[in-house]
Amino acid sequence: MLKKITVYGKLRKFLGKSEFFADINSPREAFSFLYCNFKGIEQHMAEQLYVIKVGAKVITSDLLNIQTSQEIKIIPVVYGDFFTIVLGLGLKYGAKKFITNTIIKTVVSTVATSLILKGASDLIAPQQDTRNPISGQDSLDPSALASNYSFTGLTNISNSGVPLNIAYGEILVGSIVVSNGVDTIQVEGAN
Repeated sequence: MLKKITVYGKLRKFLGKSEFFADINSPREAFSFLYCNFKGIEQHMAEQLYVIKVGAKVITSDLLNIQTSQEIKIIPVVYGDFFTIVLGLGLKYGAKKFITNTIIKTVVSTVATSLILKGASDLIAPQQDTRNPISGQDSLDPSALASNYSFTGLTNISNSGVPLNIAYGEILVGSIVVSNGVDTIQVEGAN
C-alpha cells in the first residue's frame, strides 16, 4: 500500500516537491526511497538535523524500523538563538530611553551588545551540543575524558574519536592509548 512521505524546508527545495507516495512500511524505508531516487540527497541531509514524525508521534533513531500505515513527515530542525538578539535589542532600547545614569546605561548597553553578538553568532554558526544525555557530562571536557579508569591511569583514555598528538623533535607530552587489550590466562601451579 502506498504511503505518503512529506518533506519540508531545504529538503523540499532540494527535491523539488514536498509530497511523495511510495510502497514503504517504516521511516527507514522512507529514507531508503529518497536515497535511491535522488542523487546527492545523503550528503544534503547530513548537513542538517531532521525530526521524523509518523502521524503526531516523533520517531527517534531506535524507532526507525517501526511498522506504520500513517504519513511520514521529515521536518528540518530550526536552530539558533533568535531570542537573545531580541532580548539584546530590547535592553539596548531600554537603556537608551529609560536609564539616565551613565555608568548603569553603559553596563546595560554592553550586556545588550554581547547578547546581540552571541545570538547572531549562534544563528550563523551554531555549536553542536557535546554533552552526553545520560550522564550530563561534556565529552570534550578533560575531566570527563579522564573519568575512565579501565586501564589504571588518568592518561589512559579508552574513548573513540580522540585526536592523537603528532610531535616533531623532543617533547614531553601525555599519552593517548591507540589500542590495548586484556587477556586472561589460566595459570596452573601450586597455590
